[in-house]
Amino acid sequence: MELRQLKYFKEACERQNFSEAARMLHISQSTLSQQIKQLEDELDVLLFDRIGKRIVPTEAGQAFLPYAIRAIHDAEDGKQIIRDLKGIETGVLRIGVTYSMSPLLIATLELFNRAYPKIKVEVTFSTSEKLLKRLDGSGPDFVLSFKPEDIKEEFDTIPLFSSRLHFIVHQSHPLAGLSSITLKRLSETPLILPECGFATRKKIEELCQTHHLKLNIGVEMDDVHTIIHSLKNGQWATILTQAAVRGEEDLVQIPILCNEHLTSRGYLFWPQGSYRKKSALAFADFLLKITGSR
Repeated sequence: MELRQLKYFKEACERQNFSEAARMLHISQSTLSQQIKQLEDELDVLLFDRIGKRIVPTEAGQAFLPYAIRAIHDAEDGKQIIRDLKGIETGVLRIGVTYSMSPLLIATLELFNRAYPKIKVEVTFSTSEKLLKRLDGSGPDFVLSFKPEDIKEEFDTIPLFSSRLHFIVHQSHPLAGLSSITLKRLSETPLILPECGFATRKKIEELCQTHHLKLNIGVEMDDVHTIIHSLKNGQWATILTQAAVRGEEDLVQIPILCNEHLTSRGYLFWPQGSYRKKSALAFADFLLKITGSR
């Protein structure tokens, strides 16, 4: 049993298509099929059911997958430990981040790159839900995100800052002069909001459920930067955390009048049980300094 076979098996499980898995692995489909067959022969069990062009893990394949993933992670951790013994002058740091945390990311990247210019940083933007699903040791080294209310306690976390939800408009918007906004008026205002899956959106939905509120949602987007840009014509309004619009001087942040706890907390999420590379720890240290958490 070889490590590459386990990687091929894992990719095939995720893609459920040999052609797609081979493309992602940069190998030929025949090579992938051959290696999977060798693994099945060694284990003396069928790992996939072939259904047309799709492949589906068998019961044995599903049972074997967690152990294959752990073996891959352990091997990667072992290689990273050796790299770290040589210092953190080079290497790759993979960061997952929600769109609302981008101002913090940009500020930290500037300091980190100045200190470690030879380290390549790969950044993936997505929703909290999608990023945390990938935080299994094979995806990002860590994730920067607000903490979803329904998250399971399967990650190690470091609190970074708190940020309250506000009604956000451009300074040219008709409601820009408000000192605060009621829920009734909020429900009457055309909004552009993050799509479902964002921690911010879940917080907004909880507010609506509590007050039996129906918002006037005209547009949903999976890109907070585009939402912010869309506000600048003075037509739309949104609901975002203060952290998401940090540095946007032409936007007005208006408090929402309600008794609910509208504060979200930003965290650094680590995968449990995985080795934390030195470059990730160094980046985390810069984060804590910028947010004043240390």
